[in-house]
Amino acid sequence: VGAYFQGVAMALTSAEQLIQRAQDLGLLDEIQVREIWSDLGSGRATMEQCGLLLLRREILTNYQLERLTSGHRSGFFYGDYRVLYQVGSGSFARVFRAAHRETGKLAAVKVLRHRFNEDVEQSDRFRREGELGATLVHPNIVPIWEIGRQGSSLFIVMEFVEGRNLRELTKVRRQFDPTEAARLMLDVACGLEYAAKRGLCHRDLKMSNVLVSVQGQAKLVDFGLAGVDNTMSDDRLMESNPRTIDYAGLERASGVRRDDPRSDIFFVGCML
Repeated sequence: VGAYFQGVAMALTSAEQLIQRAQDLGLLDEIQVREIWSDLGSGRATMEQCGLLLLRREILTNYQLERLTSGHRSGFFYGDYRVLYQVGSGSFARVFRAAHRETGKLAAVKVLRHRFNEDVEQSDRFRREGELGATLVHPNIVPIWEIGRQGSSLFIVMEFVEGRNLRELTKVRRQFDPTEAARLMLDVACGLEYAAKRGLCHRDLKMSNVLVSVQGQAKLVDFGLAGVDNTMSDDRLMESNPRTIDYAGLERASGVRRDDPRSDIFFVGCML
């Protein structure tokens, strides 16, 4: 941890500045501040000593501390959810584990990357992804709870699934018992059937978009991409969302409409 502090180009230079910045941003309350100074025992405590205490007492996470010491003033809260750390990153968005500031309820917060915030087409697609996903309420689909904006950043709040995605789990397990594999794909198929009855296909079905909880239940994520823009041509869709390229290629080769539910069925078969 000491090496971590030495390697950070700190925008803050003292323990007092660190504590004040954390309090100003809502990461510490007055009671915690008093307890921290009591534990430090001296106004001459160093930044490193203060940071170690905050981490050891689990008042801040490494992610929060790194952003604070680097001088960041945003990215700590999205709506009522306090960011704990990053759990995933893609070209379009980042995903964070977060906790509700009052209840402590855990959530996954998906945040559109800054470079797309001023792109009307991309930001509108992200918002509609959340709105479509929020209409799907099924045990095998990760529920979306909230769509919002924090400053210039668009975000989607959804259930945090304790577990791994199917791609990661397969790398660890290497091979599943056929019965277990069939059961996971049955979960996926149930989620797809529910959505199909409501006129939605997934259209980005792959192993990383299937989350497997610690209880062994499979849940689909990123469902909203399905019907984001039914008027967009495959060329434009592939340009704005490269993840659909397998679907576009399959549908062109087979001559079906681009949101044919049989495409999702084909990729369930590929995963199995």
